[in-house]
Amino acid sequence: MKRASAIRWFLVASLVVAATAIAYFSLSKNGGSDDPSIVLTEPFRTVHGRVVENGSVFDRAAVKIGTSKMLVLPHDAIIRRKGAPGEVQLFMKKTLEFAGHPPEPMSVRDARRNMGCAVKVDGHDLLIATFGEWDSHIEGSAQMKLVVNIAHGVEFEMRKGFSGENSAGHDVNEGVVSMPQGLKGGYWYGPTLPAQGWTAVPDVPDPDRTAQ
Repeated sequence: MKRASAIRWFLVASLVVAATAIAYFSLSKNGGSDDPSIVLTEPFRTVHGRVVENGSVFDRAAVKIGTSKMLVLPHDAIIRRKGAPGEVQLFMKKTLEFAGHPPEPMSVRDARRNMGCAVKVDGHDLLIATFGEWDSHIEGSAQMKLVVNIAHGVEFEMRKGFSGENSAGHDVNEGVVSMPQGLKGGYWYGPTLPAQGWTAVPDVPDPDRTAQ
């Protein structure tokens, strides 16, 4: 009887160890995050009592082209001729790399809600730009990498001024938003909303990390 109990205890203990090991290596692969769309480079670094969590989050979205004849995209976007006709597929890598001293904690996890893509119809053109990016030029920045899938036959052009800290897609006069409305936490050094006349594109996490 004791032998059977010992065997059962050993099997249970082995399963617990195996599960713990799998979880550990899974988290290590993502830099400490259990969400495959989040890759942490510095899981919670404390600076003068303030917590900063650097890394990248990956999101995706789609925009209907409608009756627009021309797509206008950021000059630094990566274009791929693939995807469904009639829509533009957007894949975003949103990265926080900051070594400064924010007055409140900040995390790349909040970048998911503070950054993204925005659209605007201008005549026959459909404009797509980023919003929420910023650069301290000293201690770090919040940047986006954009991969765009466009079906063959869709015309497009690329322009400067549609991405980065001075993107036309966000309100550069909004200023620093310490605690963006609707968020429970997360300091931010740049705009969190599109500029007037622009509409934010709803996005969702991309566990495949397409914009890697």
